[in-house]
Amino acid sequence: MYLPAFRRPLPVTIRVVLSLGFLAAALTKFLPHSGWQTRFADWGYPTWFVPLVGGIEVLGVVGLWIRRASRQAIVLLGIVVIEATYTNLSHPPSIQAIRPVVFVVLLVVLFVTQQLRPRDAHTMLESS
Repeated sequence: MYLPAFRRPLPVTIRVVLSLGFLAAALTKFLPHSGWQTRFADWGYPTWFVPLVGGIEVLGVVGLWIRRASRQAIVLLGIVVIEATYTNLSHPPSIQAIRPVVFVVLLVVLFVTQQLRPRDAHTMLESS
C-alpha cells in the first residue's frame, strides 16, 4: 500500500519529536522568569529576540504539520537551530550544542524523507 511521504511512519515520528522539542523550548521563551532573557543578553543578543525566536519556533512547528508549508518550516527551523548551535559552541559550556545538532540531523532526515518517493527509496536501498 502506497502512503504519501507526509504520512509515512518515519516522517510522522520525526515531526512529533521535533514538535515536542521545539514547543518545549518555544513556550518557555514566553515565560517572564524562564532565564532566556538573561541567556540571550549574556550571548550578546537583545532581549526582544527571546519572544521573536519563540514565535518563529511555534510558527515552524505549525508549518511542519501543513503539507504545503512543511519544506519551508524545515528550512526556517533549520536556520534557528544552526544559529543555536553556533551560539552554544561559541559560548561555553559547548555541551549545550548537542540538542540543536540533534535537531539539525532530524530536520535533514525529515527533509530528505519527504523528498523521496517510495520507488526512489527502494532504488537507493538496492544500490547500497
